[in-house]
Amino acid sequence: MKSKPKIAVIGAGSYVFSLSLLHDLIVDHRMQGAHLCLMDLDAEMAADMAAIARQIAGEAGVEVAVESTGSRELALEGADFVTTSVAAQLIRRYEIDKQIIRKHGIREILSECGGLGGLSYTLRSVPLILGIARDMERLCPDAWLLNMSNPLPRVLDAVMNHTSIKALGFCNNAWGDENGYGPIARELGREVDDIAVVTAGLNHFTWLLSVRDARTGEDLMPELNLSFRVGPLQTKLWHNYGALPLGGDTHVGEFVPFEPHLSEEHTAHHGTSEERDQRRAEIREAAEGKRSWHYLMENYGRSWERPADVIHALATGSSCHLDMVNLRNDGAIANLPDEAIVEVPADVLGGAVEAVKVGELPAAVAELCSKVSAAHHVAAEAAVTGSRELVAEAIRIDPAITEKDAALEAIGEMIVAHTDLLPQFA
Repeated sequence: MKSKPKIAVIGAGSYVFSLSLLHDLIVDHRMQGAHLCLMDLDAEMAADMAAIARQIAGEAGVEVAVESTGSRELALEGADFVTTSVAAQLIRRYEIDKQIIRKHGIREILSECGGLGGLSYTLRSVPLILGIARDMERLCPDAWLLNMSNPLPRVLDAVMNHTSIKALGFCNNAWGDENGYGPIARELGREVDDIAVVTAGLNHFTWLLSVRDARTGEDLMPELNLSFRVGPLQTKLWHNYGALPLGGDTHVGEFVPFEPHLSEEHTAHHGTSEERDQRRAEIREAAEGKRSWHYLMENYGRSWERPADVIHALATGSSCHLDMVNLRNDGAIANLPDEAIVEVPADVLGGAVEAVKVGELPAAVAELCSKVSAAHHVAAEAAVTGSRELVAEAIRIDPAITEKDAALEAIGEMIVAHTDLLPQFA
């Protein structure tokens, strides 16, 4: 890897990720000499984020080259790392899906990464990310794709099965805190660095396997079992499957049937139009020097995802440990298929990313995760090929979708509603 890598940030105007990524690269890892190319279809937003990046670098005393562009091709040319946090008209299209789902009398807890809404989102997201990966094959074939776009395992499945690009997925929802497994540590009355936690499974559907004292190795699970406070759906799954799913009821609930006495419909929060407009205005003020970038970090928080850790380790030949990352299983979870996209701990060593082999999930958990993973794969293939037969198959095998006939009618309406973003179904 180059000592001064080019990092292409695709979706530089991201509501959640971009500012934190810039902070982590410049402040935490002090990547002297790095070339940051910030790309967004909103070229003015990319330029504002670039201005903020220069302010961060100046304050930190880190020399980085920063440019902005509205051209994906320019951003990707010669890149060593490509981060993606993109979606096509995210809020508008999500609301269209929710309206159709409600019209057909279907109830879903979130409709973002699983269930019928997650299937519709997959059909839109996979072509978008796959297009970026195919451009990478032409413009930067040796680069790593570090993806944060949802539905994350389905996007990765498509990239790994239909391109030659090396890819990882980042979503630290199981942490429950921007600084790690904080909620677990607090329930145990300890500092987060004093505990060693292992979680594994699927993205937004990962399971707590062990909690130990980081120094002595003492098993802390019995203590946690007495005190850990989780949602009613998580509690039921814990009792039924003998393991606790992390990430909160709204995410976990996307992959199991909706239960009205345990759940209610929620809206995925990516900022209301008013909130997004306000943040956009504050980013512009920060870019113009009228507001400190620190204000943005303090008021909007730091992204839980840390792709900058991997970028730094791979670029410098150093090592790092990841509590979780999404990649192809290949035996990391012994009783899930090798081809499944799983979320497991990993280590970056010697320029490679090595998944930690966590052993087996409890048998019932593995069976459920295998079903969910199969739905991920079929949905991804449907999105790549434009096969309506595969769309129907994804509905048939998805354990979260119980009203199959209504779902088939609804997905037909969704495809029509999003025709302009679904050329594969033309």
